[in-house]
Amino acid sequence: MTSLETVRMVAAREFRERGKSRAYLISSAVTLGIILAMVVIPAVLSGRGRTFTVGVLGEGNDPILAAAEALTADDESPTTIERISFDDRDEASTALEEGEVDAVLVDGRELLVTTTGGFGGSDLERLLQQAASTRRIQELLTTGGAAADVVEILTAEALEVVPLRGERGEEAARRGMIAYGGLVLMYIAILSYGAWLLTGVTEEKSNRVIEVLLATMKPWQLLAGKMVGIGLLGILQFVVTLITATVAIRVTNLFDFPEIPVDLLLSMVLWFLLGYGLYSVAYGAAGSLVSRAEDAQTAAFPMTMVAVVGFFVSFRALADPSSASAVVMTFIPPVAPFVVPVRVAFGAIPLWEHAAAVAVTVGFLAVLVRLAGRVYAGALLHYGGRLKFREAFRSAEM
Repeated sequence: MTSLETVRMVAAREFRERGKSRAYLISSAVTLGIILAMVVIPAVLSGRGRTFTVGVLGEGNDPILAAAEALTADDESPTTIERISFDDRDEASTALEEGEVDAVLVDGRELLVTTTGGFGGSDLERLLQQAASTRRIQELLTTGGAAADVVEILTAEALEVVPLRGERGEEAARRGMIAYGGLVLMYIAILSYGAWLLTGVTEEKSNRVIEVLLATMKPWQLLAGKMVGIGLLGILQFVVTLITATVAIRVTNLFDFPEIPVDLLLSMVLWFLLGYGLYSVAYGAAGSLVSRAEDAQTAAFPMTMVAVVGFFVSFRALADPSSASAVVMTFIPPVAPFVVPVRVAFGAIPLWEHAAAVAVTVGFLAVLVRLAGRVYAGALLHYGGRLKFREAFRSAEM
């Protein structure tokens, strides 16, 4: 059996056995339950209907607002629109900026918003655009307009959307929000799935299963297979959780879900894989140093602290992605998985820096695999007290 086949066999075993385990099923169910509760409960408590506060300035606004309410009158969650009148544009803009209104309708032609949302705009924006188009078609039919005019109305925006902060500011704000959310999710995922590998190694060592496995394969093959299997299982849980949360948010209309730029999505996936690789290798080596599950977290404390420090220093990149400290952290492998996606989100990292950061991290990972694999090999068959890294490294066969 080749090394690749051995690794694939171990990965399949980890995926199958841990996927059926009570701990995995319970953790997945609890995670999904928490996500659904966080989305559904606020939607239920806020009532089945939705209420928007719209500022009105000038003439021709009331027919559009009435049409908007009429469009959802037959829905299970009808929309109610509260109106606040303004005398001038500056007053309306100030109220919108301070959150007193959700949008401002001007003369039945313009729609003032704070920023334009992802997926074509916010729910209110889409509703008002549809209502304005409906009103124009009704007016056109009463005046005997041509079919070409109807087509023009249906293919163009009836209201001119004017964001207060401008498109460039909105894009930066949207990318910043996605970067922050992705940073938190990446931190949780890397530590969670690294901890799975840690406890998996410790459990097999404590119940002596490791001795049977090492009789048929090399230590590095076992470590690589466990990394792949547990990583795939974790990614599966992560994807299912994200899909569930996204569907629940869209169904309940709790808030507008932002569109994720393709470049940022690809960067986050790449750096999640690199980050998981770095920390899972270190966690696997740490798990081999102890013989009891209760000692595992103590052995993994240095890696956990590195991840925590990396997570918090990445907030510096959020504040100023082009700063010298952000550039330096881009080339520090344990921190790079948290920093680089943030800089990508703001478009603050040149392509050559991104490529160089990937190369440095991959090189560091290759060295870490060799070192951790040696420690893993030297510590797996050691029982009793906790073994030190240096002792495990020296006791491994050359």
